[in-house]
Amino acid sequence: MPAKLAGTTTNTAAPKKTANELIQKGMLAHRQGKFADASKAYEKALKKAPKELAALNLLADAQLNLGKNARALETAHKAIGLKPDMPSTWMVKGSAQRRLGKYDDAITSLETALELKPDYADALMTLAGTLRDAGRLDAAIEAYEDLVEMVPEMAMAYYNLGNALHADGQGDEAVFAFESAIEHDPSYVPSFINLAGVLNSGDRAEEALALSDKALELLPSSRSAMINRGNSLKTLVRFDEAEAQYRELIALNRSDATAHDLLGTVLQGQARIDEAISEYRIALDLDGKEGLYKGDLSIALLANGSLTEGWKLYEARFGGGDALVRQRRIGLNTWQGESLAGKTLYIWREQGVGDDVRFASCFNDIINRAKEEGGKVLIETDPRLMTLYERSFPFAEIRAEGDVQFDGDIDYDIAAGSLPGLVRTNLSEFPSTGGYLLPKPDQVAQLRADIDALGSGLKVGIAWRSRNMTANRRRFYTELEDWKGLFGNSNIQLINLQYDTVDEEINDVNSRLDAQIHQVAGLDLMNDLDGAAALTTAMDVVISAPVSVADIAGAVGSRCFAYGPHRHPMCLGTDYLPWYPETTWFGKAWNAPLQQSVDKIVQEVTQLASTK
Repeated sequence: MPAKLAGTTTNTAAPKKTANELIQKGMLAHRQGKFADASKAYEKALKKAPKELAALNLLADAQLNLGKNARALETAHKAIGLKPDMPSTWMVKGSAQRRLGKYDDAITSLETALELKPDYADALMTLAGTLRDAGRLDAAIEAYEDLVEMVPEMAMAYYNLGNALHADGQGDEAVFAFESAIEHDPSYVPSFINLAGVLNSGDRAEEALALSDKALELLPSSRSAMINRGNSLKTLVRFDEAEAQYRELIALNRSDATAHDLLGTVLQGQARIDEAISEYRIALDLDGKEGLYKGDLSIALLANGSLTEGWKLYEARFGGGDALVRQRRIGLNTWQGESLAGKTLYIWREQGVGDDVRFASCFNDIINRAKEEGGKVLIETDPRLMTLYERSFPFAEIRAEGDVQFDGDIDYDIAAGSLPGLVRTNLSEFPSTGGYLLPKPDQVAQLRADIDALGSGLKVGIAWRSRNMTANRRRFYTELEDWKGLFGNSNIQLINLQYDTVDEEINDVNSRLDAQIHQVAGLDLMNDLDGAAALTTAMDVVISAPVSVADIAGAVGSRCFAYGPHRHPMCLGTDYLPWYPETTWFGKAWNAPLQQSVDKIVQEVTQLASTK
């Protein structure tokens, strides 16, 4: 072995890579998903060759994949400055702009990419998503439809089209799009999940349940599929199975606030109110900003009779998105019980006719206070209730909903549903007698004479169902035929109070079962609510589903037998309706047949008729 010569060294350093070699190294890392390593290689290449287009383009894409959107935008801009006709670079630029919330700029960049390459499917997909992000839903749908035409085998195109159509309220079209996505890729779980969600909201819970089961076969850990499955079971009133599904979700993640809230809803459906309250509180502890959880807790607290806290949290019904009630600003400030001396208060309506009428039970408390303090009260209502309210509350000004927007001369405003939190904080504050709505006396007398002319016997008004009888809601309401125990009784005269088109139903039971249900000619029960209230007052007794007919009956002081769920929130922890002293509530356990409630009411009415 030869000896080293003095003063000499051995150079063992590897030769420096060229820019092209660095790019090749970066591309290898890029393909492996190692975007940080790829970026380093491209940056080294650019130090050697600052205007190397391949390095710039690839670096921009790697930066985008790393979420470094501002840097990706800057790099893409440099590349385009060198060569402006590269569609993939415009695509990266548009994607970065989209992520940065620069939607108009992103749309321009993506449209440029498509001008350069009209069959660029990825750019069209990204453009459609950007249009949706920008709130241009119609344009997004059109872009997704173009994408489906461009690449008819792309399941993702149908999937995204379905999402956009659903957001636009086009449920049937969304269903078709999701079904097409599944047809083109039967293994893509999100298509099953989102189709199940649309079907759940579209009154097709059985089909939604089957789809959720399929999604869970493909991906047993899917949280969204489990939620959909639980929701379908809940809609189908299979509460015990829904409970098990939600508990499975919680077992997987005890910090899942949504799962705790959903479990609360199904426990409440079973009238296990204390347990439901506990779950709602857990959900709120996990996510105190979620108004939905506060709203659910408020309803459970009211159902449990905890009025002070329940009414306080009931304010959570306001908010954005899917909030129960849209918050409005009519006056300068929201009224919280301040003195009304020299002030004007505007009470605005919310929700439906039943809620309008129920919360009107608080109006006289407020009007009397305003009279004592020297204030003024304006009450907003459904136009169909104006005449009735003007007669019933003569010391207030009655306005039709929508007539008044913001008015600087109004000192305070308050939603009607917020009044109980001020004047109904315990059961002793509810009136012991009803009849706060006053139909026209001569109309009541005339209608009573008309129904007396039908023959002798107890005059019984009946409203057996909701107007909105979807398949999901039908489970909670009766059919007219269910009341056959009252048919053919010579001591009973049945008069229709159902407020929608019921001629076919009535004619059917009259002909098949000799029901002899009468309808008052010339009275529009849907639109003439003053007349409907007068007819209700003329009855000896009213039978009603949990709909506005029951509220009107209670508000005019008619004796009423109403059916509905056990532990209904508006029973406020009692087995009756404190709002309406003359109403008897027949609560039904969730797993009991509805016919049990019907039979109890039939027995009560038959007994009354026997003494008439």
